[in-house]
Amino acid sequence: MDPSPIPHDTYYLETITFQVENRLFKVPRYHFERNSEIHATALTLPAGGDTGVEGSSDENPALYPLKNPVPPMTKEDWISVLKLSTLWRLLDIRALAIERLEADSRVQHTTEGILLGRKYHIAGWLRAGYQALAQEGLTLQDAEVIGWETATRIYALREELILKKARSMQQADRTERQVYNPYSHQYEYQHESPRDEIQLHPLAGVDIEATFAEELQRAESDTKEYLPASQGSL
Repeated sequence: MDPSPIPHDTYYLETITFQVENRLFKVPRYHFERNSEIHATALTLPAGGDTGVEGSSDENPALYPLKNPVPPMTKEDWISVLKLSTLWRLLDIRALAIERLEADSRVQHTTEGILLGRKYHIAGWLRAGYQALAQEGLTLQDAEVIGWETATRIYALREELILKKARSMQQADRTERQVYNPYSHQYEYQHESPRDEIQLHPLAGVDIEATFAEELQRAESDTKEYLPASQGSL
């Protein structure tokens, strides 16, 4: 008697059934589990024909959207995607939401970007938002949104750099050298570093790393925890 056939290690795929609107899809379970660390354990299908488990049959499909194609979505829609993909650790979908939101100028370099960066562990948005406020200044409303402690640090950083720039300008006024004028046959005093050579924007090169070092280091560490497998080695 021939022995019972043995399932192939690679090409004997278990499937899961999804319902999207009024369509049923039966797809390899591997792709679903790979993209979600939580669903990989929470929705593991038992061996056998248990039709009571969600996604195990056409009669009891899992109600879950397909990743592609991506429909047109607003900024608010993508923020919702970011929220749920972070909560459920759907890391590839989370990366897509971040990519789409970064294309929106209303997110990065704003107080909203700071709040989203804090809440959903996106260090780049946190850093960009602090940098923008430190360079351009912040309003009373900005301070209320990001918190008074953070606002005070930014105010202190701006004041320190403005005072430093003012001292540089005063030093430029005092630094002179003698230059011989061949027309008058006399030595005349000229500024070594004229005011015009000093940057008009006093905070163009502001560095927020030292001021927010602990928070940014923690944010960087948290961000790495949410990188998809394709970016984990970056």
